[in-house]
Amino acid sequence: MFSECPRLLVTMTSTQRRLLHCIPAFLYLAFSTNPAATQSLPSVPVPAENPITEEKRILGKILFWEEQLSSDNSTACGSCHIPSVGGTDPRTPSHPGPDQVFGTDDDVIGSRGVRRSDSENERTEDPVFGTASQVTRRAAPSFFGMSAFAPDLFWDGRASSRFVDPETGAVSIAAGGALESQAIAPILSDVEMAKEGRDWDDVRLKLEEAVPLALATNLPADTAAALVVTETYPELFDRAFGDSRITAERIAFAIATYERTLIPDQTPWDRFVAGDESALSEQQQIGWENIQEHTVCLNCHQPPQFTDHLFHNIGLPPAGEDLGRQEVTNDGESEHDNRWRSDHDK
Repeated sequence: MFSECPRLLVTMTSTQRRLLHCIPAFLYLAFSTNPAATQSLPSVPVPAENPITEEKRILGKILFWEEQLSSDNSTACGSCHIPSVGGTDPRTPSHPGPDQVFGTDDDVIGSRGVRRSDSENERTEDPVFGTASQVTRRAAPSFFGMSAFAPDLFWDGRASSRFVDPETGAVSIAAGGALESQAIAPILSDVEMAKEGRDWDDVRLKLEEAVPLALATNLPADTAAALVVTETYPELFDRAFGDSRITAERIAFAIATYERTLIPDQTPWDRFVAGDESALSEQQQIGWENIQEHTVCLNCHQPPQFTDHLFHNIGLPPAGEDLGRQEVTNDGESEHDNRWRSDHDK
């Protein structure tokens, strides 16, 4: 269930996976003699309202991998954000797209969620997916690495830097809280993790009664050690926050703290720019040359983060299928309006 991997410098969408067949070495682990590429990653930005502590980190790690955080005990954050493939989702379940009909041109690849359940948590038939697991209309992006530096998250940027406590409506983090904004969204989604009408009282009650990671196996050493001394979620929240209250804000703070510690900065790329000329292969060097000479990839994928964290209109798909960034900004003419294909999005 658990695995953590070195840094992937690219969040691989389905289109990017196809590009791997053309320039495999570079898109997996790139390097450059460009001065910008020799810069190391900057320090991870941490909002003052949510400083990193070890107690919060371990709580966040447990919550991230907790299938009991979903209404039906089937889905954890890590079910879709899989570290061994760069924090993305390699599965390819189909979503029927805007026309809601499978097998037509607007079908997309999403991420698998939960089977539909009513407000009593009883399985009910979904009009599109029937009794099978529902599928999101955009596939899960990476949850670690460069996401810690992004001002806005999700493919359309709706998880904003300003984090608002969903229970109180108060601004919890004025700026730099995109990870917090993103972390809590799937928990109440009746496609991704929740029954219909789930609220934070439901989540709170479930965690108060759950045995942490009771459904998990092969726990890593730090998690197993934490659960020896803290056997309940109220105890874990007490160690992380000073009292045992379980709140949406604290769930977001803990998961975001865990994610901010997952910065892959010991890759072949990092060793290369630190002076180890053998860290990258000849094939990777050829890939970099091809990127520079034959593509426009570096217009957006600038090292050392290999992203500019902006939203670009790349002309796909037709606006009638997915408005992308426009759904958030309501601005169809924005310079960085993002109309990514739905199978790149979540």
